Amino acid sequence: MTRRVFLSNAGLWAWAVVAVAVAAAALHVWGITETPETGLFWFLTAADLVVAGTAAAHAVRWPRHAVFEPDALVLAGSRVPYDAITAVRVGSVSAKPFWLAFWLPNSLLVGLVVALRDPAGFTRDVVEVDTARERFRARWRSPGLRRAFLDALHAARPDVEPSHDLDGGHPARDRTPRLGVPGGLLACALSVWAVAAGLLSLQLADRSTYHGPYPTEATSAALRSLTSEFRDYEALPGVPVDLRTQRCDRTNPLLGPSPDVVELHLVLESHDLPEADADAVEARIRQDADMDPDTYLTSVDRVSGVSLHIPASSRLSVWVSTGCVAVEDAERLGGDLRALAAALGAGR
Repeated sequence: MTRRVFLSNAGLWAWAVVAVAVAAAALHVWGITETPETGLFWFLTAADLVVAGTAAAHAVRWPRHAVFEPDALVLAGSRVPYDAITAVRVGSVSAKPFWLAFWLPNSLLVGLVVALRDPAGFTRDVVEVDTARERFRARWRSPGLRRAFLDALHAARPDVEPSHDLDGGHPARDRTPRLGVPGGLLACALSVWAVAAGLLSLQLADRSTYHGPYPTEATSAALRSLTSEFRDYEALPGVPVDLRTQRCDRTNPLLGPSPDVVELHLVLESHDLPEADADAVEARIRQDADMDPDTYLTSVDRVSGVSLHIPASSRLSVWVSTGCVAVEDAERLGGDLRALAAALGAGR
């Protein structure tokens, strides 16, 4: 008859960590597409995969039950025939090093409280099962569970009496968490990952930009209205139509510029145009756009983000910007800017 003895729920918790880490990785991969100019979510995704892999490696080694079959003891895929068992040792260890290693980096106050507690309060009962080739080890917080394990083992091998010479210094296949300093540090690292991943994931909830996106129709109307003011301009030979696209900054600097909201800039500049001619063109543009002669930047209206910028320069320099708009409308608004450039004589 098959008998099952409870070991621990550590494996279930480890698989839960795997599930959370995989879900976090999926979220952070999406975060990469939303934050193409920052490496934050690349780093988080890599950390998620490391956590998932580490947790899975531990989960497969920590079964929930020890299974006593008619002819063998089964521990997480390791099948130990009863006649291969050479010795059984029992004893106890303290889990206090685990909790000290976990709490001291996280909270010095809690770590000091743990340090002052009696080590007996952290006692775990241990059983080691030896074969000629390897050793298996399990720990319990409840003495009753260890007793149930030993009773089941005694029923299968009544000739093997447990000894009390457990020293814990020999390597063994642990089928429950070891609860030592390395495990405490690993749990501490897990808590740091959980807090960091959680807080940084929340940043994706606010992907708004400082400005805009402004309405596309209003932006297009403002550009066409401005273009209609520029009539009968002579061609500007050697002045290229330079159309630039710039991602708009988000209100949350951790996320970097937005890939979904961009600002278009029409830049008309020339080093070859004589300074007097450049000044004349700029003066006429100011006049037609109703700009004050001493003004270098003006907004076309109060609805869109369209602006006209003519900086003080010895060369021809005219900038027309759309303000922040949806990236899917960039092509349409780019056409409006090219039409404006043609009206000013550029690119002919």
